[in-house]
Amino acid sequence: MLTAMGVDFTDHTILNSQYVTAVDEILKIIAVRFRKFWLHSDYTFRWSNVRKKQDACLKILHNMSDTVIKRRKTEFDNNNILPERTTGNTSGKKFKAFMDLLFELSLEKGVMNDRELREHVDTMIVGGYDTTATVLMYTLLLLGSHPEVQEKVYQELKVVLGDSDRDVEKHDLSQLVYLEAVLKESLRLYPIGPVLGRRLDKNVQLKNYTLAAGRSCFLLLFGIHKHPMWGADVDQFNPDRWMDPASLPDNPNAFAAFSLGRRMCIGKTYAYMSLKTTLAHVLRKYRFNGDHTQLELKFVVLLKPTSGYYVSIEERL
Repeated sequence: MLTAMGVDFTDHTILNSQYVTAVDEILKIIAVRFRKFWLHSDYTFRWSNVRKKQDACLKILHNMSDTVIKRRKTEFDNNNILPERTTGNTSGKKFKAFMDLLFELSLEKGVMNDRELREHVDTMIVGGYDTTATVLMYTLLLLGSHPEVQEKVYQELKVVLGDSDRDVEKHDLSQLVYLEAVLKESLRLYPIGPVLGRRLDKNVQLKNYTLAAGRSCFLLLFGIHKHPMWGADVDQFNPDRWMDPASLPDNPNAFAAFSLGRRMCIGKTYAYMSLKTTLAHVLRKYRFNGDHTQLELKFVVLLKPTSGYYVSIEERL
């Protein structure tokens, strides 16, 4: 979040339990409205208790984003320029947080107003913190359920990072090929965003139906990832499939964990970097045991567990 928003989210006055609870509730509300057809109407929804809960949650979420924006605006007003930040103690390279770039567009070039700026901030905060944590959980659970795969990851980490306890550097990430295969296979089995929504700008002709322009269309990414084109082991956790391009489906859209098209996830590259870095640090020191077959899932916009995690952790000796 520091690199995305330019704000230290270890400060619990910003990212607190109330905000985390509000995010969970707002996702549940979206899913409830999606499932119950009588809430599709804005008129019916306006008078429902669900709407009251939504307004209460939105107040908390907007207060969070407003706080973040206010802090960054104060820095901008005091310095008349948004300060660059360093990537670490060793490289000393400078970068601008994503929100700093938004500020430049908003304050200096007038490209977006305050409401649009807040919407972007809301998207980055909500879309960034919970998704990454859940993907890490699924990946560690699958590794715990497949000790032979976990051992291959550990051996790759030893080759790339050695026996030292040094930080993971940018050039290390491209060498963690098998770890990336594990992540992709985890995202294939458990796509964090299992449904993709798009508004049609033209008619789309299917085999037996025509989807009319102006309507909303939903694609089940979870179903695409379980399509027979993935092979006879489509339901199996098999990271090795990613090591041989010839074994992957011919259709480039068969893997859609980060959505598809021009509106695909803006944080895809950053997500891989963050996930690989976190897993590299954790798996060097700890061994995981788990049983993914006990996992029960629910759809609340994101694909989340409704059961326990069924994973345990022990320190490597």
